[in-house]
Amino acid sequence: MKLLTSVVAIVALASSLVWAGPEAMKNLQKPEAGKSATFSFGGEGGREFMLDGKPFQIRSGEIHPQRVPRSHWRHRIQAAKAMGLNTIAFYVFWNALEQEDGSWDFSGRNDIGAFIDMCAEEGMWVLFRPGPYVCGEWDLGGLPTYLIKEAETPLRYTGNAQFMEAQTRYLEKISEVAIPRLCKNGGPILMVQLENEYGSYKSPHDELAYIEWLKDFWTQKGAGPFYLSEGSSNHHLRFVPKGVAVGLDPADNARQMTNALRVAPGVPVFSSETYPGWLRHWGEGNWTPSRNALNSVRWYMKDGVSFNLFVYHGGTSFGLTAGANSNEQGGAFQPDLTSYDYGSPVGENGNLTREYFEYKDIILGAVPELVVPEPPATPPVMELPAFTPARLASFHELCSTAEVSSFEAPPTLESLGQNQGIGIYSAILPAGPEEVLHCKAHDYALVYVGNKYVGSLDRRLGQESLRLPARKTPAVLKIVVDTFGHVNFCSYMENDRKGLIGNVKLGDTTLTDWRVLRMPLTTIPRIVDSQGDARAPECGGLYRAIVSLAEEPADTFLDMTGWKKGYVWVNGHLLGRYWNIGPQERLYCPAEFLRKGNNAVEVLDLYIDSDTPPSITGKTERNMEVKKQTKALNNQWD
Repeated sequence: MKLLTSVVAIVALASSLVWAGPEAMKNLQKPEAGKSATFSFGGEGGREFMLDGKPFQIRSGEIHPQRVPRSHWRHRIQAAKAMGLNTIAFYVFWNALEQEDGSWDFSGRNDIGAFIDMCAEEGMWVLFRPGPYVCGEWDLGGLPTYLIKEAETPLRYTGNAQFMEAQTRYLEKISEVAIPRLCKNGGPILMVQLENEYGSYKSPHDELAYIEWLKDFWTQKGAGPFYLSEGSSNHHLRFVPKGVAVGLDPADNARQMTNALRVAPGVPVFSSETYPGWLRHWGEGNWTPSRNALNSVRWYMKDGVSFNLFVYHGGTSFGLTAGANSNEQGGAFQPDLTSYDYGSPVGENGNLTREYFEYKDIILGAVPELVVPEPPATPPVMELPAFTPARLASFHELCSTAEVSSFEAPPTLESLGQNQGIGIYSAILPAGPEEVLHCKAHDYALVYVGNKYVGSLDRRLGQESLRLPARKTPAVLKIVVDTFGHVNFCSYMENDRKGLIGNVKLGDTTLTDWRVLRMPLTTIPRIVDSQGDARAPECGGLYRAIVSLAEEPADTFLDMTGWKKGYVWVNGHLLGRYWNIGPQERLYCPAEFLRKGNNAVEVLDLYIDSDTPPSITGKTERNMEVKKQTKALNNQWD
């Protein structure tokens, strides 16, 4: 009887305090240029979102403008509006804005202000998620890697003066974009998210003071109200300051909200991340939509619960921006795909999926007063006939940006000022019998002895040793280390560095006197040591094709089937990584990277060195076949 009474009390608490019901859904107010609006918390117990004094349901979809071609921004926003959403949420990726020389780039996909203005033009409100840390399956969760150049680097911590100084510099810049665009100042921004999932960081220096500092910063700038995104347990919610709304990642049913209602009195609780799909790593299965999320949206629309679909449209982690996952000890390394399709309602190139129309029917069925435009057509796509790149150089003929010698132990790439890319480490092996090399490579290494390929080491598989052949005379050991993005979730972020990690041993002997060649891949590698046909028996090469387009270009997907592992540039734009372990076989190339006339396609493959490499074609869609099943975890915190 006592248990039944408790359950009834929980249900009563949830049903009376979490949502506002039909009245909130019928508030169809939109942003108007130059007209201020008041967004606040109110209603019974302060549990409702209020817009100009009336209950308001946030129906949000997450889009990351830095993952979407700028020419397609409006299409994605219009599709969200046509689905019945009234708000766009988005992360800001700090490390894409701050450049290596300390300057700031707010152009192109980084023009956050223009994206917010476009949301307002289309009648959409905004949930602003500036970080500084955001996770988002993005390299180091959006933090710049100069923060982890040194070995001991506590992040997200007021006790780290360097971090706090850098964070303040970033927040000052991004606040210049956000403050004029708050709804009270005539813009579309309803709320600012103070930080992201801090309760799940699990570091020895977790502190409420850090979140309070962020709240004070934004309050002094004139922002507010605020929210945090967290899990629903006491552990996750222990860093929510008083007066800050709670977004749960996710809130799929009333039970997941009840604990947040107890922990955070007097503020709204909503689902800040409802997952229509889930992230994917190299070697896993392909994207699959989540049917559970449809049921969640049915509940939200029945009872007026506010929500944000993460992600409504995923886009692409162009270049070297894709992140990775691991456990708190750095094991179970899982690098993310270049594609961020996510199994979301709007696919990687803007295609509207079956689920898109199901979400739309649920939302419009619950709010018959809502009139929406027809969904926009998918942007044009094109096929490209097969073309075969020509070999420009073997891998060993390519340049590096710098050579550093005489390291006692191999340095990390971050300590040399490099974020990801490739590091080529070499040392002298003494003559001797067959022995085991002990080597920790972050993240994937090709090992050579005297220019002869011996084997690879894959961090994903926990491989840290390799048997080397006998040597009659001393020989050069060369380790080509290819990297993935930095871990973007959990406190191991502070320790995740690239290159060779720690000492390298041959049997029990530590190898010393290391040379390092750096290849950041921020630009296409140049050829500096052409040897014609006298090529060393090493793997890999650089290839180029000129593809001529007679008409104005459209989006396409470059099919890399047959290639092994590497990178693709189109007219100097790094599309991202490919790897034949899948599931991704095609790289999205938006029309804005192409031009009418000649287009240069460059490929750097770590394994293929051939005068007759595989051909490449352009497809009209991403490969979506499911060759293996991977569970959509849906962020099950508890």
